[in-house]
Amino acid sequence: MTKESIPKETLHDIFEGMTGHSIPEKLKQMSNEKLIKSFYFMENNPEYTQKSVLQDILKSAENSEFGQKMGFSEISTIERFKEKLPISNYSDLEAEIEKLKAGKKDVLFNGATASFIATSGSTGVPKLIPESKNGEIIKGLVSQIRAILLLMLAPEVMEPQKKILAIANPSEYGKTVGGIPIGSASGQAAKDLPAELKKKMVLPVEMMLAKDLGNEATDYLTIRYALEEKQLVGVVCSNIAHFNILLKKMKTFAGDLLDDIENGQISSKIAISETLREQLTAKLRPNPQRANELRVIYDTHKQLDVASIWPEFSVISCWMSASAANIVTDIKKNLPNHVKFLEWGYGASEGKFNIPDRAGNPAGLPALFGYFFEFLPVDANNQETLLAHELEPGAYYELIVTSYSGLYRYNMKDIVYVTDMNNQIPRIVFVSKSSESLVVDELKLMVYEIDRHIKKISDDLAEEIRFFQVLLDENEKKLIFILEPCSETFNYKSFRETLETSLTTENQVYQKLRQSRQLLPAEVIAVIDGYRDSLFTRSIMPGKNVNQTKLKTIVREYPDHNSIIYWAKEGEK
Repeated sequence: MTKESIPKETLHDIFEGMTGHSIPEKLKQMSNEKLIKSFYFMENNPEYTQKSVLQDILKSAENSEFGQKMGFSEISTIERFKEKLPISNYSDLEAEIEKLKAGKKDVLFNGATASFIATSGSTGVPKLIPESKNGEIIKGLVSQIRAILLLMLAPEVMEPQKKILAIANPSEYGKTVGGIPIGSASGQAAKDLPAELKKKMVLPVEMMLAKDLGNEATDYLTIRYALEEKQLVGVVCSNIAHFNILLKKMKTFAGDLLDDIENGQISSKIAISETLREQLTAKLRPNPQRANELRVIYDTHKQLDVASIWPEFSVISCWMSASAANIVTDIKKNLPNHVKFLEWGYGASEGKFNIPDRAGNPAGLPALFGYFFEFLPVDANNQETLLAHELEPGAYYELIVTSYSGLYRYNMKDIVYVTDMNNQIPRIVFVSKSSESLVVDELKLMVYEIDRHIKKISDDLAEEIRFFQVLLDENEKKLIFILEPCSETFNYKSFRETLETSLTTENQVYQKLRQSRQLLPAEVIAVIDGYRDSLFTRSIMPGKNVNQTKLKTIVREYPDHNSIIYWAKEGEK
């Protein structure tokens, strides 16, 4: 969409009209058509949009304790904003967040805290990220725009009778001591879906709102409802690994699942509360016809394959970048070739940061209307940040965000990659956390650098890797690459040699450490088929599920002995 196709009044409506309303409030009142037009207008004017958004964020917090302390009402330029506020992290806000949890108003932003979002807790203890009213509106708008673009890329989703499986986490876990609700990022995303999409959900609302449902029961019920719906057209989730695991569990539970569908029941083997069981079974009806169809498929194919059980299946929206990329590649093998993959979108508990607009492409346009973005070049010698319109294609940056919810120059500790720039409009994709690096002496290897080596070698040798992890054996000073290959004929020796050559020739520090024998040759451990999926199961934290579980790429321990099928070392045949 070009700038000329945008109505002339858009600029006035968004940034100047409707006196007394914030930008989020103005956007929320727009029709879908006008919202999309306004979105592209703002993307095509990144510098002006970001200046306006920053001023609006500061205005919405100028009467808060923090805003008064930092003089938000006196900040009129981006340069002054950078001078007044240092780059921050969660520990800098903990004192203020404790006040917000207790229910105090006007701390980091004007007014009360609408909710808290719990982080995934990959570092051990989940953090609570505050959400203002405007912050909630922004996340809802990002979800709305993502959904509209998804429907433009996959219009078949809205055809009559078609259904969608949305795999999400609970939208609310509980409340703080001050009575403020605590939810999850993906649960909030499901809640923010447009009404027309919610009507197409396969899972009943009673199940999606249940707070005491265990993982095994959740998985079983998800499969049971999805299997009964023949016209399932797609899946929406964050971590596609969860759907992949569900497909494998279908075979394990096939007998009970088909009996339940036939009789309109839920197996007594499934541990759920009597209240929830009554709520769910009250709406179920015997469906012997569907059960018979599935039994014929199972008897014919010895499994319940997607193409047979869901003939209309055509789209998956999920994470497609970073470690999820290999999972997407893996699951494609079990799906019809025509199935489209659409990026779920880069986001976190702190915000929803980009809006994908191309099928099969994990990159997206930054949500310039909802956050003020700064980008710190990776390995920069200073803390000088760049703005969205100043980025370079093919470069890596650490993301710094300022939000309506009290995060000011907040370092996400995320590395993003700029895939392309079009008329000052970047497309960004998440590649790793900045903490995901392997350090030995002066050598520092980022996860995305290691991933690049693995992918290049896999392509050159035509040896597909389903999953990999890396550890540093500090006693023997050597890098150990743990690989789960896709093929039983994987050439471990050749892969190890090529990997060692690649690291030596492309990284001068690694070469130096190898020549001085401060590092011994890299080794490759091949693990059994299914190792990655077993890690997802073992890595689930209490109260979480696979959809919320991220596997570490840099690890500290060797795989257990029973998981190792080959160990390739230098000089061994």
